[in-house]
Amino acid sequence: MANGSDVLNMLLPQGGWIIAGNDFNTIIWVDDRPRCTESEFEAGFSQYEVLKAEQEAKVEADKAALLAKLGLTADELKTLLS
Repeated sequence: MANGSDVLNMLLPQGGWIIAGNDFNTIIWVDDRPRCTESEFEAGFSQYEVLKAEQEAKVEADKAALLAKLGLTADELKTLLS
């Protein structure tokens, strides 16, 4: 589950903020960099979950492609590495 810091890292990766918790009202803006609105912040929680799911799916697809390239199954690779 996403927290406020995860959402702000996704929306504003360049920084410029400090947050304690998941409440927009706890954000401390530390400089004049672009900011997000409260509605963008709130929507960011579901966007973050989608982003993480997409990233995890890509990692799994990349692993499967590499295993296929090597001609191995995941179980065979585990056996080799144990």
